[in-house]
Amino acid sequence: MTRNRGYTRWQLRTGAWLILFAALLANDALANLALAADGESGWLVGRKLQMQRTLPLTASWSQTPLREALGNLSRGQRVAMLLDRRIDPDQPLSLTIDSASLEDALRRIADRCHAEVSWFESLAYVGPPPAARRLRTLAALRGEDAARLSAQRRQVFARQQPLRWDDLATPRELCQALADEAQVRLESLDLMPHDLWAAADLPPLNWLERLTLITNEFDLTFAFADQGAAVRLAPIVEPVQLKRRYPGGSQPAKLAERYTRLAPEAKVARIRDQVLVIGRIEDHERLIAKPKSAARNKPGKQVFTMRADDQPVSAVLDQLRTQLGLKLAVDEAALQKAGISLEQPVSFAVKQATLEELLAAILGPAGLTFRGESGNFEVIPAAD
Repeated sequence: MTRNRGYTRWQLRTGAWLILFAALLANDALANLALAADGESGWLVGRKLQMQRTLPLTASWSQTPLREALGNLSRGQRVAMLLDRRIDPDQPLSLTIDSASLEDALRRIADRCHAEVSWFESLAYVGPPPAARRLRTLAALRGEDAARLSAQRRQVFARQQPLRWDDLATPRELCQALADEAQVRLESLDLMPHDLWAAADLPPLNWLERLTLITNEFDLTFAFADQGAAVRLAPIVEPVQLKRRYPGGSQPAKLAERYTRLAPEAKVARIRDQVLVIGRIEDHERLIAKPKSAARNKPGKQVFTMRADDQPVSAVLDQLRTQLGLKLAVDEAALQKAGISLEQPVSFAVKQATLEELLAAILGPAGLTFRGESGNFEVIPAAD
């Protein structure tokens, strides 16, 4: 947590409060080394964070300012948290958590302050419900936009860096710093009102996620111009939704019905032998229930007939995981180094193809390939 160093209450309250973790294990050298391995600020990330989100915890607050309550929780859990500038950090919180997971605890805290929680990569964002519900989808949409740019531009926008700033930084300055980092022109910055934020130190995020996290707090997003040489801020147009087409298999109508049950808030429609789904990224992620027959399938001995038009690679891979029960890992570090995004669209068509031929048809147009066998594969960049 940041401390008031003589700033007025108004100045600090108008900032975006970040709940920071400072290593408190100075007497335990091994613990400090373990934290350093997780990141420069000691935040839990990756699998360790996923596990921490589900572990039971006990905590109690009585008329505790919200900022202080979140700070205590963040320090104890080693999990980065961001409180949106529009949520009053001084409102009192009275709540007892008894053997609930961190996810449940944050949901209950958010309910008390009329907010929602969005797990945004390696941090928990607490903000107004509309802002929280659209945050991850906004980032995914910008990822799809970036996928249409050159490999060099994609590599710049995929680069992960911590997001940090000092006390009394302005969001305009933060946006300009991001533009300078990516060497792009920043247009329409006057859409962002002046504000003062408290110091922050967030885990690594890619460039698109960092800019999305800042602009979303002002109901803004951004668009690429001049082939990625410029970025223009723009008001968010609701609803914020992802449009993806999924191969319908042999019974696209039944698959559409199933998707409607799994994601009731999304729009689902059958279009010939495909299923169109329009909704938030969370809706698309719900389309992962494994068919009962999948466990009996032997993917390596099957043949496939499939076609996709301008489908994100990630969506096609998700479909294979869902319908075939495949284990498809992705070498994220290698893809980032190669400047390749799984959100880039691909088109392909195969008939009576083996699983390996199907994967090659999907991944090849995106500059990718795979390794592994027996339904357990890893996606990697193709060799030059």
